[in-house]
Amino acid sequence: MTFSDRNRTLVVVSHTHWDREWYLPFEAFRARLVRMMDALLDLLDRDPEYRHFVLDGQTVPLNDYLEIRPERRADIERLVRDGRLLAGPGYVLPDEFLIGGEAHIRNLMTGIRLARQYGRAMMVGYAPDAFGHIAHLPAILRGFGIDSVLIWRGVGAEATTSEFRWAAPDGSEVLAIHFPHGYGMLPALPEDPEILRGALNNIRSLLEPLATTRYVLVPNGTDHLPAHTGLSGVIKRANDILEDAEIVHGDYPSYVENVRRELGENIASFPRLEGEFRSSQRSNVLAGVLSTRIWLKQRYQQCEDLLARYAEPLSAWRHLLEQGARSQEPADAQASLPAHPEAPLPAHPEVSKERAEHNAASQNNTASTRGLLRHAWHLLLQNGPHDSVTGCSVDAVYDDVAARFNRCEQIAESVIYDSLRYIADRVGKLREQSVVVFNPENGPRTDFCTVRLPVEEGKWPRKLVADDGTETPLQSIERGGHSPLDRRERIVYGFVADNVPGFGYKVMRLERDDKVWLRVEPFVQDEDQPRSIENEHFAVTATPDGTLSIVDKRDGRTYSGLNLFVDGGERGDEYTHCPPQRDEIVDRASIDTRWGAQARVIEKGPARFKLEVQQTYSLPASLTDDREDRSTSVVDCEIITRVSLYPGIPRIDIETDIDNRAKDHRLRVHFPTAIRAGRSQAEQHFGVVSRPIGVPEHDDTWFETPVTTYPQKSFVDISDGERPDGRPSGRGFMLANRGLPEYEAIEEADGTIMIALTLLRCVEWLSRDDLSTRRGHAGPEMHTPGAQMQGLWKFQYSLIPHEGGWENAFAEARRFGRPLRAVRTSRGDGTLPASGSLVEIEPPQVILSALKLAEDGEGVVARVYNIANEPVESRVRLLLPFERVERIDLNEENPELIESEDGAVRFQLKPNEIATLKFR
Repeated sequence: MTFSDRNRTLVVVSHTHWDREWYLPFEAFRARLVRMMDALLDLLDRDPEYRHFVLDGQTVPLNDYLEIRPERRADIERLVRDGRLLAGPGYVLPDEFLIGGEAHIRNLMTGIRLARQYGRAMMVGYAPDAFGHIAHLPAILRGFGIDSVLIWRGVGAEATTSEFRWAAPDGSEVLAIHFPHGYGMLPALPEDPEILRGALNNIRSLLEPLATTRYVLVPNGTDHLPAHTGLSGVIKRANDILEDAEIVHGDYPSYVENVRRELGENIASFPRLEGEFRSSQRSNVLAGVLSTRIWLKQRYQQCEDLLARYAEPLSAWRHLLEQGARSQEPADAQASLPAHPEAPLPAHPEVSKERAEHNAASQNNTASTRGLLRHAWHLLLQNGPHDSVTGCSVDAVYDDVAARFNRCEQIAESVIYDSLRYIADRVGKLREQSVVVFNPENGPRTDFCTVRLPVEEGKWPRKLVADDGTETPLQSIERGGHSPLDRRERIVYGFVADNVPGFGYKVMRLERDDKVWLRVEPFVQDEDQPRSIENEHFAVTATPDGTLSIVDKRDGRTYSGLNLFVDGGERGDEYTHCPPQRDEIVDRASIDTRWGAQARVIEKGPARFKLEVQQTYSLPASLTDDREDRSTSVVDCEIITRVSLYPGIPRIDIETDIDNRAKDHRLRVHFPTAIRAGRSQAEQHFGVVSRPIGVPEHDDTWFETPVTTYPQKSFVDISDGERPDGRPSGRGFMLANRGLPEYEAIEEADGTIMIALTLLRCVEWLSRDDLSTRRGHAGPEMHTPGAQMQGLWKFQYSLIPHEGGWENAFAEARRFGRPLRAVRTSRGDGTLPASGSLVEIEPPQVILSALKLAEDGEGVVARVYNIANEPVESRVRLLLPFERVERIDLNEENPELIESEDGAVRFQLKPNEIATLKFR
């Protein structure tokens, strides 16, 4: 029988799964990487029959290797060009749920562009070990021209074949290739003929029933495994053994190409699966990583927002202003924004001279800023792999991770400061002290803001005055700051900025008087002590048991028992939650006063009203030695909650400090919504995902006990009732957060839904094999005391009761996550109007994902998406001059010219569709 007569082709794809850091820190694994790559390059040159090696869908391993072995770059470039060494399309293999949508895009953009520098990129999506898969991944991949993806975890019984169509909410489809038994099914082919025969028969019995074509994918490799040097000889022996099949050494692109070619038009009749994959029926999804070392999630969200929502838009704005300044006289610079209602003041001569000198270097500034931001993104992306941001590595790894976060933040804040200063100096009025407020979200927006101001010669900042004469009072928040530049005291002031334009700024004049700043009096508990705060929307009261009661003044509804801290035992590991067999739930503070939990009003306006609640929870110190119970020894953990209301803002912001002295526990905060609902709605990367409430039907054959804890981005929402079109009506309760990704919607005894938000999940082991909620190990059994998260921690979240569905409240959640920023200037030249925007975006359902300098050449890129579940017509207007606008892909390529009118472009967006525009 010839090969052409054989009815099966087993495609062996050699690879290594390279976790950059995991049970060893980065540099220890890099030492292994260098040795592995040295041997691999020699093997590829020595054995022409060893045809291909896939570098785990990543590009960063090549960078890491060449930092040590730069003399091997030419060898790598030759092998990549020849298709024998495959890199990309990703920069790293990220956890899909814990990084943001923009980070997903930058990961692929970085990976593809770097791989091209080595020769070419593997243009097949690759997510072999992500802990589940996000609903929007097909759309992201298609945005880069990638029409296929290899996936494993989270795919359940709904997938009956190895290949199927997978669709995102916007309808984008990819061909999904499922690893039904993981990426490490055949780490090495045995050389003994009889053992080889048995291995091949086993592989075929498992994989062939699921195949849709003659081609069967056999991954050859696993974690940190070097190339199998004798593989080409084993393949020859295998072909001598096989009678009705052949075995070839291939790669993922050729496998996808062969499957597509054989299927032809029949691919349209394939099963079409939609949405996210989080089933634990056929594989571990390791859902506990959502709350392991939760500080990682907070820091990742913070740094991604600093880059995508502040540093990039502000630096792009500065670039456009500098570009305009080079082409016109300073006195005419105001023409670059909508006409100011009053004639602008001419620039001061000294300011004009300084500006001219500065403009001469503006091109270098732009190049430097682009390079700094690219480096900051690399640092952030290096913290995104599925063993890094997830928290499931040894403690030493997180020294490196923390350092990368710090470096990323330092770069972002430097770019933000320079850009804010540049813009503010053109907005502020000549010879006036001004405060300029910047809004990173849509608008107009009224919200709380802080600014740091100096005390000057006994004159204290007192109020801000807008261009129309409207006065905004300042409230002193924090005293005692100083600058290295002079000896003046700096005080942090709070104020409510009114109607700040979307993606724009508003300037106000600073006025002072001689009234001295007052300190908050020390706490003295008294039964007459006020325990309530209110604004025109809500009244919030601290009850004796430490929870919050809220009256919504708009409709008279009352919510009680909110912000209840509930602590349970934890005998799981970094991957998986597992309660002890005999758990003890602690849901009340240790109250030893007749007033109950200590509460006081610590700020009384005019900009912020703040209520502080102090409690002490006596928690079991740890598990017992046999890990079946919680200890009878207790430790006191202080919990301080500060609740804030602001005039005119329909949001209740909460900040909680926890001094965690206990081990082996999970601490959550509960919010009874008093709403009946069958589903929760949670923001994900480019839209909102609806999930059922309750545990799915399952049996003992599942790899893990299914859980109802789920990931979220800015918010989770519970709404009641449905309209004829299936959308919610009636009332809703939204819980927003800053970097707290794990929630659970729990049905209570009366049928209403309670939201549980995880704050701490404290464990001591990377992996254990004695959990009742998972079969066996998920990694090596290594001691990780750092995952107990001892010490002081801060958590921020916000309550947003509302009418109707989440569509009526999501803007407030996003505003909570991305505060206004303000800066003082006394060097303004008044060349820009008192308020303005860089971009206008309509309608509100269209969300700005990125506003940045273009990767290649001149221009500014704006990326938007439709968060709604129905199509919308979008209008995007750049409020600075441009000559043309193009719609481009996510890699900022393949431009298509689109028409603009009055500086705006209009286009249709499908539900959750992403659109990227380039203005030149």
